Amino acid sequence: MGRGFFRNKVTYRVSEKPRNTTEINELISQQTDINPSFDLAAILESDPTIVRIGRVRRSGLVGEKSPLSEWATEEWVNHHEREQPEKKER
Repeated sequence: MGRGFFRNKVTYRVSEKPRNTTEINELISQQTDINPSFDLAAILESDPTIVRIGRVRRSGLVGEKSPLSEWATEEWVNHHEREQPEKKER
């Protein structure tokens, strides 16, 4: 099982709603018999359809090696993006 397998699983899950790095790591661990020892953030960043939408700061789990970030698909972000109000000129 390579990067493509994990990327497909992750893309499917983050297309439903944003997920954080720990949730994605847990998903991979539950659906495979391996303990992922790869840089999950690097794999997610290399996928053009997945975007980092923010860091989770309310948790004490943010580490230096693998930051706890939230991820979503570009399609999800575009669909849920708020429209910017038009500025009225004075």
